[in-house]
Amino acid sequence: MKNIVNKLFKESMVGAVSTITALMLIGLLYLIPHLAKEQAKEEAFTQSQRIKTYLEMFRAYYNHDVLSKIKAHTDLKVNFDHKLYDTTVPLPATLLHDMAKKFTEVTDVGVEMYSNFPFPNREKRVLDDFQKESLAYILKNPDKTYSREDIVNGESVYRTSFPDFLTDQACVNCHNSRIDTPRDDWVLGDIRGVIEVDIPLHTSLGSAKNLTYTILIFILLNFSVLAIYYFILIKRKNKKLQKDFVNKDKLLSEYKRAVDLSAIVSKSNKQGTITYVNDAFINISGYTREELIGKSHNIVQHPDTPNETFAQMWETILNKKVWKGGIKNRRKDGSEYFVSASIVPILDEHNEIEEFVAIRFDTTTLHESIKKAHIAEEAKGDFLANMSHELRTPLNAIIGFSQILQRRKTIDEKDKTYISKIYLSGQNLLTLVNSILDFSKIEKGQMDCIMAEVSISELFEDTILLIESQAQEKSIELTLEGFIDTKTIFADKQLLKQAFVNILSNAIKFTPENKEIKIIYKFENFKHHFSICDSGVGISQEDIKELFKPFKQGSNAKRNAEKGTGLGLAITHKIITELHNGKILVESELDKGTCFHISL
Repeated sequence: MKNIVNKLFKESMVGAVSTITALMLIGLLYLIPHLAKEQAKEEAFTQSQRIKTYLEMFRAYYNHDVLSKIKAHTDLKVNFDHKLYDTTVPLPATLLHDMAKKFTEVTDVGVEMYSNFPFPNREKRVLDDFQKESLAYILKNPDKTYSREDIVNGESVYRTSFPDFLTDQACVNCHNSRIDTPRDDWVLGDIRGVIEVDIPLHTSLGSAKNLTYTILIFILLNFSVLAIYYFILIKRKNKKLQKDFVNKDKLLSEYKRAVDLSAIVSKSNKQGTITYVNDAFINISGYTREELIGKSHNIVQHPDTPNETFAQMWETILNKKVWKGGIKNRRKDGSEYFVSASIVPILDEHNEIEEFVAIRFDTTTLHESIKKAHIAEEAKGDFLANMSHELRTPLNAIIGFSQILQRRKTIDEKDKTYISKIYLSGQNLLTLVNSILDFSKIEKGQMDCIMAEVSISELFEDTILLIESQAQEKSIELTLEGFIDTKTIFADKQLLKQAFVNILSNAIKFTPENKEIKIIYKFENFKHHFSICDSGVGISQEDIKELFKPFKQGSNAKRNAEKGTGLGLAITHKIITELHNGKILVESELDKGTCFHISL
């Protein structure tokens, strides 16, 4: 007997399947009837809710669409005693009560309406225990329903009581005005009573028993088929598993080959000792496989790579996380190369680190391209700075001699006009050269930024002095709002003034004569907020995207007539965002003006 039990439970699945099947059969005998009853209760509640909704919809229709016409076009009375008189039609609640009674008579579903404030014609009604409980519960919890299984006339039913609210002003008026009303202070939303719906449970429970027997037979048949299947196909299954293992091993080999052909791969133990390298690792490092296996990865470490990089890497992978980053390595011949690396901890069945796999990609060419780009960028900056310095000397000479010639009395008016144009052109060119020099300094990080406590009122007084004459030429009014004499900001006064002058000069340039430019200041959430709003030609949404890029100018035809260097706003943006760690935003609409919002 012992041998038979061992054979069934240790050498095959039959014993285990038999035991599980027996437990399932016993459980189903108790579980299915219980689940079926619960399902029947849910369905009964849903059906009750639907019937209650239909009754309320019919009452509302009767009240709004029928009674209103009866009252308007006939002499018929509306009362609960409509069955006694031919000239009387039922009240909405009476009609619903009569319909519920008729519904109960012709179907197996019971519907009743009752209240703790009955009119005299219902005062003799006797409530059973469920009705008393549900009425008390709903009056205490008007946003809930009350339901439970009960026995009515010897039959198992599921009884649900719903609160019946006063939802129509006509009903409220009727309840308050009748002579026989039990109370005269009804308002919308009061509970007038309860609508109860009773659904029989016998059909669902009978079906549950039939379902139980059907499932039991089905399980027994399936168990028999399973036992036969096990004995016939187990050997075929073993052969298939062996074949699958071979196929998966081949597939894994293909995956490995694909990775080896495209990446630099190595494996190491928990101490960082190399246990495997692919051909790509050998080719890029210049070491042989024998020289690498058993060594630390320090063999290719370049001294320029900071120790903090490796400390962070070890902290990450020892915490069983993937580390990613760029590393500078050194070949056997001493030359350098760069890789983008991902180091993945491999965990065993106990979730402990077994080894590390490193997958790297050669980024040497990319690194060299970036380095060349940086060198070119620095060369461009140096060229612009040197060119600006060299241009300013002859320009200052041209401007200076132009001023001397303008003061001479022997020159006629025509020549003075020419000299004036030479002077203005020189000034414009000098402004452009200075802007290029400033922009180059900021880009190279060479712009001196002297931070100090600055009075905001003084800052804008000095700013307005610089552009006041420009505004007066076009009769443009500059107004200040919200400025407080005692308010200060920590900033570089000269650079901040330059930024505001650039914005205000543009605002004046593109604002028509006799208009206004507002400068608004607010201090909120520990930040200084400045808004400069003009009533000029505006900027299109497409141009706003390019507004702060160097040498970019708007495409608006009205703006083209006032072209500048294209550097003023680019310099302003850098002063605000890079040198003062602030923000600058632009709101504008064509022909409706522009607002620059700055927060520092």
